[in-house]
Amino acid sequence: MCGTRIETTELRYVLKMNLFAAYDTMKLEASDLERNYEEEIQKLIEKMEGMNPKELEEDVFKQYTFDLCRTCQQKFLKNPLGNLEKKSEKTDFPPFDVDDFLRRLEDN
Repeated sequence: MCGTRIETTELRYVLKMNLFAAYDTMKLEASDLERNYEEEIQKLIEKMEGMNPKELEEDVFKQYTFDLCRTCQQKFLKNPLGNLEKKSEKTDFPPFDVDDFLRRLEDN
């Protein structure tokens, strides 16, 4: 995150993130089994034919791996998603402290 070179002998943190399309468990009904999906599948295939294969893949799954120094690890723990919200859309919620949350879980 900061661009500092981390030597092989130094402490580092490995951050692995998976970003994938969410899906809900489907409840199947008798009418679903009787339905002919061929036309819907064909339309989906036609739509995908004009799309970039890499974009299609990333719409479903993308994996990231980062090496972080101690300072960046601490910054990430305090604000895992960074400042994604616009300044004008800030909420009154305090920053989320992951360490504090995990300590509270252990105490219970």
